[in-house]
Amino acid sequence: MGTLVAYTFAHDSAARAAAGRARVETYYGGESGHHGYAGTAVGLHLWDSRDSTSWHDAGASVNLTEDRLELSTDSTGVSRLFELQLPDGCVWTNRPVAALLFAGVPAVASTRGWTFAASCGWFMDDSTPYDGVLAVPGGTHIVADGHRQQRTTKAYVLEATTAAPTQVVATLYAKAEPVELIKRALSWHRYGEGLQPASSLFDTPPDGFITSAPVGEVAHGYFYPRDVQQLDELPLPDKLRAFSNHLQTRLIPAAGPTQAARAAVTEQIDRVLRAAVDSGIENATMLDYFYAVEPLRRGATPFTPVRRNLASAADRDLIEPLLTDVEGFGDLSTLWAASVAGASSAAAEATLRQALCRATFNQHLAKANRPQ
Repeated sequence: MGTLVAYTFAHDSAARAAAGRARVETYYGGESGHHGYAGTAVGLHLWDSRDSTSWHDAGASVNLTEDRLELSTDSTGVSRLFELQLPDGCVWTNRPVAALLFAGVPAVASTRGWTFAASCGWFMDDSTPYDGVLAVPGGTHIVADGHRQQRTTKAYVLEATTAAPTQVVATLYAKAEPVELIKRALSWHRYGEGLQPASSLFDTPPDGFITSAPVGEVAHGYFYPRDVQQLDELPLPDKLRAFSNHLQTRLIPAAGPTQAARAAVTEQIDRVLRAAVDSGIENATMLDYFYAVEPLRRGATPFTPVRRNLASAADRDLIEPLLTDVEGFGDLSTLWAASVAGASSAAAEATLRQALCRATFNQHLAKANRPQ
């Protein structure tokens, strides 16, 4: 699917929608196959070159008689729908930059989103890289007109099936010419709109813009701790604490993120585990629930180590100053020195890649705020 934009404006709907459509088409290159409906207070635009694509394929519909908009996300939560709430309306899109462009709101980095990403590698909960733009949860149904919004969200239910064991294999790169990673990071930001995992940094991004979230799979039980049977016999409060500690150890790097970033991820881990208990899960399956609700639903791949040093980049002299003061990260000089010496760990390199993604994101924002 191409680009979907749905909106409700209480005032000057037609003029604001026309200006927003022009900004979206300028940024995304005047996508072909436009279909649209502009009502008195709600509207829907879909750009896609495929004739078979419909609004219903995108989980959207408009009631022409009642001037009412309806949107829905699939129950698994892997469909991409983002929302930008405004003082007198709302914009929903499958691309976060499109929401800001359509609304005429400047793109600004989300401190909350990037704080999460600094410590675990993805944008947890409903956060995104952009201030004000939130991810709509899975299983959500939205009904809106020019005066009110109503939404219902079904609680996530973990599928009671067992997948084949997932292999976590390090990405190996043959010896090749050094890559200019700042340019590569900016290309990924434009393609993935800041949501692409930092593990992709050494890869070449596809042309155009991302059309759907990457969907991974983790086998049930694959990431359990070795002593899971003993932990499962603990009283529930102790079990929750033990599983939370296990996830913190696995996800949060030993060095790099600030204490605030660590605390934010820890709080979200505890929140999701409590949600699992509220849904009736009181054993180790709550770990599967966490992996399904968080990284997989957000298109993240936090378990793929990359065996290549950031300091091997052709532009490493330009990268080093960018890493001196990065939101969500503390002093990275020791990690950088190890990367230069070729002596850093996979976890340390993942931290440096994530820091570079944040450090280059402001340049991406500047381009998003000046669509050409």
